[in-house]
Amino acid sequence: MALIDCPECNRAISDQAPNCPQCGYPMKGGANPRLLSEKNIGQVAGVAGVWLAAPWLARTLVAVTLIIAGTLAYIYR
Repeated sequence: MALIDCPECNRAISDQAPNCPQCGYPMKGGANPRLLSEKNIGQVAGVAGVWLAAPWLARTLVAVTLIIAGTLAYIYR
């Protein structure tokens, strides 16, 4: 394992690092093929689709969380 300089921020990083931990510059070629498989894209799209199809659910969760936090803050002030 050797240290090399990041081309973006000039920090010393491992030659085994996939990207620079300081600035995020990609050091190894391309994206990970496991992340771009059709199976994973379908899973991500399915999860995103649920949140896009039912935005009221996200708003409800945020509202309930804020109500609980506000109530606790009022009680324990």
